[in-house]
Amino acid sequence: MSTPEVASQVYRTPIVRAQYRWKWYAHDIYTLALVGVYSTIGIALYPKVERASLWLLLNGLIVMLIAALAWAEGHWAPRWIRLLHWLYLPPVIYLMYQQVHAYIPVVNPQLYDELLIAWDYALFGTHPTHWIARFAHPLLTEYLQTTYMLFYFLPLIHAAELFTRGRLKAVSVLARSMALGFYVSYLCYFALPAIGPRFTLHDFHQLDAELPGLYLTPVWRAYVNAGGGIPDGVPNPEDWVHRDCMPSGHTMMTLINTVLAFRFRSRTRWLLAGLGGSLIVATVYLRYHYVVDLIAGALCALCILWLEPRLYRLLARRGLVQKAAHDGMAR
Repeated sequence: MSTPEVASQVYRTPIVRAQYRWKWYAHDIYTLALVGVYSTIGIALYPKVERASLWLLLNGLIVMLIAALAWAEGHWAPRWIRLLHWLYLPPVIYLMYQQVHAYIPVVNPQLYDELLIAWDYALFGTHPTHWIARFAHPLLTEYLQTTYMLFYFLPLIHAAELFTRGRLKAVSVLARSMALGFYVSYLCYFALPAIGPRFTLHDFHQLDAELPGLYLTPVWRAYVNAGGGIPDGVPNPEDWVHRDCMPSGHTMMTLINTVLAFRFRSRTRWLLAGLGGSLIVATVYLRYHYVVDLIAGALCALCILWLEPRLYRLLARRGLVQKAAHDGMAR
């Protein structure tokens, strides 16, 4: 059989033809899986889910976007399409975070703060946010509130460094690990919804007086409150805030990013470690989390670092994802 005939026969093989026509990456599959979970909940509990129609419409648009990008890249799309196949991930991750809070009060309306407080006290014999308050200083508060705000930016800094150095395989590993980590953390929120010590062990309205910063702290706190679902000036913020304390996503994702930075020997690894360590301390100092949230987040990070490569290899063996995803960006 001649070479052209062999090539033609191989192309007619269904799996190969599908891979040529569609280029799915692991982060596509992870995103579509979470969209499927969300949409199932939204449809099953439609009358009870706030703005269910909006979320279902959004999920449909996300599915169409990912499918269009996978199809376009499979048909030799221009470079900007291939880049968009990666750059869509950060905003979609944020939309997935915002969306999960429409379902948690319906699926599991109970709050578990008392349980988490009891676990903290059993471990330390005190409330960690009370203990750490002895170190409070406006300069320290300013620094830690600023590092806390870097949560979403630290992985982007890492990815940008790897990308500019042409380490596209490392970018692929970072993207799919972070995507799976974020999505798993969102699903874990359903198990033990909690609002955190700034509402349970402290007076939320006294936070600015008890932990004053310098210039940026009030601005950063306002952004955190808005991103956490709290409208400005409401008298009962505990009824509005997202129930996303357990596990600590800040701890989980920061550790995944930092471990991968050292594994890749990234030039920014020590910067990411320093800022990431400060960010983790800030979660307790600023009263956003209990320490058991951090412990759970760290354990989840270890699980993702172990699980994701194995899940990726399984998807690749079955021909469900583009195994050499980084080659697509390198063209």
